[in-house]
Amino acid sequence: MRNDPEYIAYLEQRIAALEGRLSAVEVRLPRTQLMSASFMSRAFAVLGHYMVASMIIAIPIYIFAFIFAAAIGSSLSH
Repeated sequence: MRNDPEYIAYLEQRIAALEGRLSAVEVRLPRTQLMSASFMSRAFAVLGHYMVASMIIAIPIYIFAFIFAAAIGSSLSH
């Protein structure tokens, strides 16, 4: 265990740099209730994220299915 003043000053500088990085990371994190202390807030946040992700995935699939069905339907009617 080193106790010389130069080493302690070096460690204090490293701690200050790490704290600066932590605050920069916190700024970049989205403001969401996923990190809330309340269980119900977290539960509804998860439900909301799930619903949005489902829509993002389902909409292109429905568009493709509609185009495919329209193409099949038009080829059958001729």
